[in-house]
Amino acid sequence: MEEFAWYLVFIGRPNAGKSSLIKKLTQANPIIGKKPGSTRRINEYELTKKFKVVDVPGWGKVHDRTKEYESRVKDEIVNFFETNNYRIAASVLVIDVKSLIDVSERLSKKGIIPIDQELYQFLLSLKLKPIVAFNKIDKISQIELEEAINYFKELVNYDKLSEQLQEGFLPVSAKNNSNLNRLRDSIRKCLRESEVEEFERYIKITK
Repeated sequence: MEEFAWYLVFIGRPNAGKSSLIKKLTQANPIIGKKPGSTRRINEYELTKKFKVVDVPGWGKVHDRTKEYESRVKDEIVNFFETNNYRIAASVLVIDVKSLIDVSERLSKKGIIPIDQELYQFLLSLKLKPIVAFNKIDKISQIELEEAINYFKELVNYDKLSEQLQEGFLPVSAKNNSNLNRLRDSIRKCLRESEVEEFERYIKITK
């Protein structure tokens, strides 16, 4: 029988930078591909026997992949979260802030809920308290960043969220380490609130 382990989970659209953030914040060594959809299955990285970081495949359309593939991945993700909800001590929704507005508006015009909004609401429905990492801030201007974050806030009714959830909205860059200290501290805070603070030391910025 597998020994119980707590999870720190990273989820988001394809190419949002989940694997890159995991590599920067933990001792895990996920494969970082140059193309979207490089993570094709749910990968669990053991930081200690009782604490694992989970790299979830991208949720949404992936170039050169079939709709059947996308549907299967989505089903696997939903099943993973619903089955392991009680294990998840902290969750991070990674958003490619550079493409956030364009992708969301394209889906909205088709009558489809924007993926980042859908993922956030999905995590909330499971009674999780997700941290939102607006990644790739090195690729846009400050004005564009503020516009994108405000856009997402409107999608998720930010003003109605608890203060704790609001504090979890963090602009970061895995590429140049911008604000990774704040993301690290937010993850550690979640671990403390889940009463698994003994795992805090495994969340640290690596070179």
